[in-house]
Amino acid sequence: MNRTTRNILAACLLPLAITGCKNFDDLRVNPNVSVVGTPKLLLTGLQMDMIGGQGSARSGFSSGSDLSGDMSNSPWNYTHMSNQFLVLGHDYYGSQDYAWDDGASYYGSLRNAAQLDLEAAKQGPELAAPYYAVNKFIRTFFFLSMTSQMGDIPMSEAIKGATDGIYAPRYDTQKDVFLQCFKWLEEANDSLAAISQRNAKATVDGDIFYAGNLLKWRKAINTCYLRELMNLSIKANDASLDLKGRFNRIISNPAKYPLILDNTDNLQLNYNASQKSNNYPLYPMEVGVLSAKRNALGSTYINILDSLRDPRVFIVAAPADSLPEVPGNPFARYKGANTGDRQDQIYIDINKGQYSTFNINYWLSSPAGVPNIQLGASETHFLIAEAINRGWIGGDAAQHYKDGITASMKFYGVSDADIATFLAQPAMQYAGNNDAGLKQLLTQKYVAFFNNAGWQAYYNHRRTGVPVFSVGPSNQNGGKIPTRFIYPQSEYQNNKANLQEALKRQFGGSDTRNDVMWMLKP
Repeated sequence: MNRTTRNILAACLLPLAITGCKNFDDLRVNPNVSVVGTPKLLLTGLQMDMIGGQGSARSGFSSGSDLSGDMSNSPWNYTHMSNQFLVLGHDYYGSQDYAWDDGASYYGSLRNAAQLDLEAAKQGPELAAPYYAVNKFIRTFFFLSMTSQMGDIPMSEAIKGATDGIYAPRYDTQKDVFLQCFKWLEEANDSLAAISQRNAKATVDGDIFYAGNLLKWRKAINTCYLRELMNLSIKANDASLDLKGRFNRIISNPAKYPLILDNTDNLQLNYNASQKSNNYPLYPMEVGVLSAKRNALGSTYINILDSLRDPRVFIVAAPADSLPEVPGNPFARYKGANTGDRQDQIYIDINKGQYSTFNINYWLSSPAGVPNIQLGASETHFLIAEAINRGWIGGDAAQHYKDGITASMKFYGVSDADIATFLAQPAMQYAGNNDAGLKQLLTQKYVAFFNNAGWQAYYNHRRTGVPVFSVGPSNQNGGKIPTRFIYPQSEYQNNKANLQEALKRQFGGSDTRNDVMWMLKP
């Protein structure tokens, strides 16, 4: 072996000799991936979880028969099929059988929320304070989502494995969960108000909803507070909850409790055209076209628009190809499919052009599509109108009813003239603070929830029966719309004793989708 060869061989073996002395764990570290969780990145991730479920649009959720497992708060998925906004015609991709299983699990996200507080603390008290407050609201959002689906859940002892060695947390009652969430919402709002008073320029980095605007966050927090107070309307006579008093205190003090009253303050996810990972879910265009061929719009939704001659139908929906035009009735070609009908027949009829599908030219006018609202101005107005109707507070329910409709229509770009014409119809005049008026505003609230606000349309139907949901041979739940989700199977494996105690307390040991949870019992 000559000198040159020996030198080359030594140069090749030297890195191996050096790395051979390294600890194996050091070699497993990817130098191109950050191992430090900065507050802003953690916050962005948690906000994405609010829309798409823990970790992604599909993890953290499951169903017996669903649309690719996606039961998240994002648009165009099994959630909105369950809201009866759309009907899946092709059973290869799922069904609308209402035979769903596990509810949402956000405990992975809650662990990240705990880490956010730890990482924020490293920034110092001034920079950490806004993170703490917004994070408190995000925690509340996750716990409210889980309890609204399943009932009692681990809360006070949850996410305490690393700190307190609690790996099998007890279940808090649903009432206690709501009361704790109300406390957190109060604290989050007060904290942000105090922060802004100390420093008007205070902000929070990594915020994809409001770009760090703390006043807008206060509006979202208090609007969520109103939502959850009304979601407990069946418990209005429970003095310990003080639902009416809480609602009244919020409405009567707008300086302390600002609300989302305009679409510019909506808590929503804005998709974009430049970043492919954040394109609208129906994009690219060929995906949207394929989805349109498999999904008809639901009759529960479309029939409301048609019967009230609602101009939103011309924006969100495409006319059924095979339905003839009717002179003087531009709504005649807009027809939805019944959720309860057999899917094989729906699929045939979709391909024959018998049903309206979504208007691709609207929803996919660009890769950014349409924002997805989680808390919006229209909902706020309908919540206030319902509270007035129920006698919780004073005020003009008719005006808030109109304002709620107007906010929804403006979101879709309906012209002022068309809004005025719609509201002037005799059928749209508020019937008063009675059952008929309540049905009107709940119906319009349902329309405004189209592909927005996750499961809220279903929750409102479950609470009020408005609108009437379609049930038929496709339903595999005994001809009933379920009242809850069952607990995740992981709880049976990892926390069985506490789960069984909670089931016995709530449902006599049962765990089915038809059990009636505390919040639904008078």
